[in-house]
Amino acid sequence: MKNCVLIFLLLILFSCQKEDKKTIEGKWIFVSEYNIPSYSIDGSEEPPLPPRKDLGFDFYSKDSCKANYEFFDLNTLDVNYFQKSFGRKTKFKIDNNSLKIFNRSLNKWTNYKIMRLDENNLVLNYNDIQIKNYVRKLRK
Repeated sequence: MKNCVLIFLLLILFSCQKEDKKTIEGKWIFVSEYNIPSYSIDGSEEPPLPPRKDLGFDFYSKDSCKANYEFFDLNTLDVNYFQKSFGRKTKFKIDNNSLKIFNRSLNKWTNYKIMRLDENNLVLNYNDIQIKNYVRKLRK
C-alpha cells in the first residue's frame, strides 16, 4: 500500500510539471530554402517560386514583428507599386502549429506551417511549395 501511494504521488508530481514553452521572440536569420516539386494536372512539373531576398524575421512581442519582406501600397494607380513602402513592420500570431504573418500589401494573413521550433531553429512550410530554414541570432 505504501508503494502504491508513493507511485501515485510521483505520477501527480510529474504530470503537474509545466511543459517548456517555446518562444519565437528574437531575431531569426534565413539559412536555406527547399522548393517542393509540384505537378499540374497533365503531369508536367510547375516552376518553383522565384527567388527573392529573404531578410529573416524579428519577432518583438506576442504580436508584432518585422517580416522577411517589405510591404508596398498596391492600391495606388501608379505603375510603379514600389514607390510607397509600408516598411517591414506588421503583426503575427501563432495558432496551433501555424505561424500567420499579416501581409499589409494584400490586407490578408500569410500562413506558414511550423515544422520545427526550438531554441535555435525555425523551419517553416509555405503552402507545401517551399520549406525555409531559419536560425536564431545569438545575443552578445
